Amino acid sequence: MYSELLQFGAMLVFFAVALCLWLKIVYLPGRTLERWEDQRVKAEGERTRQVPPAEERRRL
Repeated sequence: MYSELLQFGAMLVFFAVALCLWLKIVYLPGRTLERWEDQRVKAEGERTRQVPPAEERRRL
């Protein structure tokens, strides 16, 4: 009984660590980059080539 609880706990810890790493390495930097690009386009105005909004880039 104790070993099954230990295995279950280890599995939960593994998934929690994997989720945190995924958030830190994949998801949050991508969101930050999208926000930075959207702000850059607004700040630069019509002087440079416009980057399409994030929703349109996902469809491409």
